[in-house]
Amino acid sequence: MNPKIIHEDQNLLVLDKPAGLIMHEGHGVAGPTLVDWLRHHLPSSPLAQDRYGLLHRLDKDTSGLLLVAKTPAAFAYYKKLFQQHEVKKEYLVLVHGHLSPEHGLIKIPLSRHIVQRTRFEAATTGRPAETEYQVEKYYRDFTYLKAWPKTGRTHQIRVHFGSIGYPIAGDKVYGKKDMLARQFLHAHQLEFIGLDGESHQFVSPLPDDLTTFLRGIR
Repeated sequence: MNPKIIHEDQNLLVLDKPAGLIMHEGHGVAGPTLVDWLRHHLPSSPLAQDRYGLLHRLDKDTSGLLLVAKTPAAFAYYKKLFQQHEVKKEYLVLVHGHLSPEHGLIKIPLSRHIVQRTRFEAATTGRPAETEYQVEKYYRDFTYLKAWPKTGRTHQIRVHFGSIGYPIAGDKVYGKKDMLARQFLHAHQLEFIGLDGESHQFVSPLPDDLTTFLRGIR
């Protein structure tokens, strides 16, 4: 259940998180977390009070790339990049149904559910949220696509596709029952200008469980 190190230097740690690993404790959730792993990997981190430099998050059952800052200067720099939407995030997604058009931009505001506080929903009074997508392949009952969230709202991709009638395969909160054990959502690629002024791109291949599922629905 440990993350894989994709890249590490004096300022930045790039991790590939497996599905099932919780980011950090909270809201009654306990158990081994990514922050626990960071505590052991970076025992002398000056960012211990900032979740050991964790810059963003993925849902428990979402796999893929994460950035972790190792110094206060890097933490401030990359936090600003995320706030200004200057980190390009690409996800691999499988949704139920045949999504049309093949390329589009979902612009639906999101807010926290008024009763179920761990959930989010489409709401005209919510915070602005945008997700661009491009269909890669149609299967008999599914659409395989790439998605680029333009904003960073919690559960954004999951709520967006579910709200337009194409829920993510395996999503037990915003989707419907199917044969996939977890949601088919993978943080595949990150692109940004680093603290060194250079352009950086990191890629995580589709995990084996999702690859196997795709092969089974051809």
